[in-house]
Amino acid sequence: MKKWKDIYNNTYVKVPVAMIIDAQQKHYSKELRLFLLLKLLYKNGKVKLTTGALIELGRLTQIKARKTTIKHLNFLKEKGWIRLNSQTGFFIIGSFDMIRIENNWLNRLSFQISISNYYKIKAVTGAVIYGYLHKDFWRKVKRDKSVQIKGSTYHFKSFNFNYKERSAPVSVLGLHEIFGISHSEASRLKKFAQDAKFIKVKKNFSNEEFDESKANYERKYFLEEKGKKIVNRKGKYRYQLIDTITPLFYFSKRKNLGT
Repeated sequence: MKKWKDIYNNTYVKVPVAMIIDAQQKHYSKELRLFLLLKLLYKNGKVKLTTGALIELGRLTQIKARKTTIKHLNFLKEKGWIRLNSQTGFFIIGSFDMIRIENNWLNRLSFQISISNYYKIKAVTGAVIYGYLHKDFWRKVKRDKSVQIKGSTYHFKSFNFNYKERSAPVSVLGLHEIFGISHSEASRLKKFAQDAKFIKVKKNFSNEEFDESKANYERKYFLEEKGKKIVNRKGKYRYQLIDTITPLFYFSKRKNLGT
């Protein structure tokens, strides 16, 4: 097993965003975390999974039971992401681009993973998904020149405009509609990404304030229809609007796979 200090700040991989999103949708994020660790530790693309190596992999991925590590490795073998060379006894670790080809993941966007963040798989997933929707939002604004969402208008300015430094409204409803992620899981992913300082989140509220009686009336008759939430802020009630997101990272790009 390589020494931790030898690779801590010197190794990173560019992980396809489609792989991270697929792992979230199909519930194999923990197995993906182990695969990413293998990619980081063994840049030559092969590893002998000795008893000592299994123990160390379990320690680094914070998996207490060795059988769980073996279970995750078996999952990766079934997907064809690692395969045993019976002649040498080494496991061959699949390349990202080969996996992209096999899964038809043509999107070139990738997220840079290093030893310092590979284990924060939920935070990484939140960063990727919210960052992707942030990028997609400004792409639409650029195409249409302006977009209006619930009273806020976002304009594209061709002069001195950098959308990467601008916030964008990203709703948990959007994650559900686009990726099939539940509202509660979308909120958790956002919190993980925010806590890891991958994204900045700003809570937004309506300018209109009203008292408790109107709040109760709105909740009873109109809230579901308007698709809004009412919150109490310093004794006054307001509608909670869509959070705005600002990524604190930049996507990388992998090569174009061609046709």
